[in-house]
Amino acid sequence: MQIKKSAFFLLIPLAIVSLLLMANVVATTHFEGHFEGLFLFKDNHTGKYLLTDHLFVGKEKQLKYAIKFSNSTYKMVGRLFPHHKEGVDHLHVEWNPKDGSGFVSNYFANGTGLVTYLGRYLDDEEEVHGLFVGGGLPETVESNMAYNMNNSGMTYYDGKRWYHIWCSVNEGIANPLSGNSFTPSKWKFLGSRVEKRTDSNVIITSSHLFAINDVPLKIDRKMSFAAGEPYLNLDIKVTNTGTAPVSFIYLYGDEPWVGYYGTSLGDVGWTADGIVEHETFIDTKTHSFIGMADLGNRLIGERPVYTNLADFIEWPQEARPDKAYFVNDQAKMPQKGAKVPLESNERFLGLEWLRTLQPAEATTIRLAIGMAPYNPASGTPQKPATTWKQP
Repeated sequence: MQIKKSAFFLLIPLAIVSLLLMANVVATTHFEGHFEGLFLFKDNHTGKYLLTDHLFVGKEKQLKYAIKFSNSTYKMVGRLFPHHKEGVDHLHVEWNPKDGSGFVSNYFANGTGLVTYLGRYLDDEEEVHGLFVGGGLPETVESNMAYNMNNSGMTYYDGKRWYHIWCSVNEGIANPLSGNSFTPSKWKFLGSRVEKRTDSNVIITSSHLFAINDVPLKIDRKMSFAAGEPYLNLDIKVTNTGTAPVSFIYLYGDEPWVGYYGTSLGDVGWTADGIVEHETFIDTKTHSFIGMADLGNRLIGERPVYTNLADFIEWPQEARPDKAYFVNDQAKMPQKGAKVPLESNERFLGLEWLRTLQPAEATTIRLAIGMAPYNPASGTPQKPATTWKQP
């Protein structure tokens, strides 16, 4: 008689926990309905064990034992692009509304594709829930190898292998008075859902709550994907649900490690005006996007032998950020007049919005985030055409 997967799944953790208890080992469980396997972690500080049904980026260093139920790395293409043999543009989504995590894959008719993992990573040692770019599947994360981790965050498949486009996002809300910033793992996760799911369009939402100076802010996020388009649209609506005015700084940035996970070698900034090889601010009144490209920085002698891949992040002028910049260290702003080359292993691009909301007032940040093809004629990336219309 065949045992159903879910029933069989429940029997194994009970057996493992029983064995741990018999050995006088303290263990807790954390199951969120992923059914990706069984993963046993040990906290190196407390010595306690944790048994879960999922493995997110950032947790792999505590992993002691794993039983994976999903496909191997060699069968990853079949899972991420289930209709790839049909040779047409199409989307595929796997989403867990309970904890706000999953991925959306965008297969292109030419045999390539783009996968965006969402809410599958840790920040400050805590799980992130909701529509935040970052993470990967257990087959990738368990190995803890940079080559496999190319298939994480937002990743490009060229028909043979994976290339890294965006890493786990550096996103947060800062208190302009104290300067303290709070990343998504510190926000209260209210829920998520897939609003639309077709081969042509996918729309997912997630909601969150956070307070600045005891004034509650509700953050509603909507992410939309269109088949064949190498980017996603992200709307971030922030509403003051309190009874007093509140000011905050919204932060969005990344050290994307374009091309290869774990290294910024070759990464330079780029805008509509061309390549940016040093730390600098970008005028958001005259520019509508910035990005990173794996082309090599001539200022520090990097030769043009890189992947030529690039990413971009775009905004509409009515919702433009107050600051856009390229730096070597996300904790430090560019110094005006100083031509510091982009040369660290965490070459970073950042955006900031300073906003003040009255009670019941809302503001919306709108972004297009994706990959840009290389134009050999100009020697620079070329941003794809984008739209702000909802599918």
